[in-house]
Amino acid sequence: MDKKIESTEDKIIRAAIEIFSQKGYNGTTTKEIAVKAKIAEGTIFRYFPKKQDLLHGILVKAIEIMAPKIIGKGVAEIFDDNSDKSDREILIAFMKNRLEIVQQNFTLIKVVLNEAQYHPDIQELFFQKVLPPIKGIIDHFFMEGIKKGRFRQYHPSILTAMMVGTVGMSVLLQHNRHFVEGLSKEEIMEQMADVLLTGISKN
Repeated sequence: MDKKIESTEDKIIRAAIEIFSQKGYNGTTTKEIAVKAKIAEGTIFRYFPKKQDLLHGILVKAIEIMAPKIIGKGVAEIFDDNSDKSDREILIAFMKNRLEIVQQNFTLIKVVLNEAQYHPDIQELFFQKVLPPIKGIIDHFFMEGIKKGRFRQYHPSILTAMMVGTVGMSVLLQHNRHFVEGLSKEEIMEQMADVLLTGISKN
């Protein structure tokens, strides 16, 4: 595939992601996508024969190519660069990094999460491509903590799921600040980190 074709396809996908995030899949027309991408509507169907193919193409490309880079960005460095810090500081650093990633890529993440729930194959791709590398890094962090007596004897994957869930809730609270009125962004992350660590700390 030459650069011109790749560029046109990327242009279509970027335009579709932006409109899907604003109006949802069912509320978007290919004409709107074409206008946003500054191409003829017929050009879209050279790459995606049906609107459904366009949606599927967006999600597949986002997950296979973009999502691992987005989700995985900076995760290993957080644990490597902060190895001399406390578990609390590491967890807060992880939360801050994830919040920044979400804010920088909110449009794409919103589309993927909203639409993936209706596509089992997309869900499966997400679990195959995106989660395993991140899970491995966090699992290792908890396994080391268990070996050194910092954490209770729980399965590392359970602790990883709790940590990811805590981060996800932290992100939601950042976008719904009225739910926790009176707390700053930093205080939200600090208190959630404390709650998580109180439940898993051995001492």
